Amino acid sequence: MKFGKYLLSFLWRSWVFLFFVFTQIFFLPALFLFTNLLPSKKQIFKISKLWSKYLLFFSGILVRKELSKKIEKNKTYIICSNHVSSLDIALIYSTANIPLIFIGKSEITKFPIFGYYFKKNSISVDRQNLRDSYNAYVRAKQVVKKEISVCVFTEGGIPKPEVRLRRFKNGAFKIALESGTDILPVVIYDNKKRFPWSYFKGSPGISRVKYLDPIQIRNFDKNDLKKLNNFVFDKINQELKANENIERTNKSA
Repeated sequence: MKFGKYLLSFLWRSWVFLFFVFTQIFFLPALFLFTNLLPSKKQIFKISKLWSKYLLFFSGILVRKELSKKIEKNKTYIICSNHVSSLDIALIYSTANIPLIFIGKSEITKFPIFGYYFKKNSISVDRQNLRDSYNAYVRAKQVVKKEISVCVFTEGGIPKPEVRLRRFKNGAFKIALESGTDILPVVIYDNKKRFPWSYFKGSPGISRVKYLDPIQIRNFDKNDLKKLNNFVFDKINQELKANENIERTNKSA
């Protein structure tokens, strides 16, 4: 029984990977145009959004999103999200109603095709290199002030499966405080089950994401780094905890 389940998960994940590669090739001309000839991060966002919707739909992922009505489309935000799966980027691209770029690990840039365009259109950072981390931090402040929202997985990576939410790194909150940019918290609920790290686990199904009310940075002093970090952490953690309680109640019913 377990073998059959593992086999189905393996075949499904292989399909997701192959479709990921296929769609990257399909969108390559548009990516090249708006990266190299007519650079536009907002156009790249639109392409990425469309690509993500196709990827998730044809992978059997049924997206359910909840957007705060307080999100202003003409503003830029520091978007802070929990991180549970390699599908998180596609989920946020497909559901965000404001243009954005990601801050991500430099390892992502090593992927063929996707890595090149990620490096060109997002902010990659090697967290082991202090100079690289500082440069990414400076660039993020410049971008969010003038151009487009920046999304950060504030845990600094995907935590172990048993961890609900790992303590946040300070980088996103430094950027928000120093640039005067409001924070938009995002909660991803189901991707840990849909597409976990283990290659023999995972399945199609519903994946939910919730965009909470923006947090106004003017309510925090520039010295309130730790306070802001804890405030955003608590907001996301409370949502995840409440969801766990609902799921536990439903299982026992």
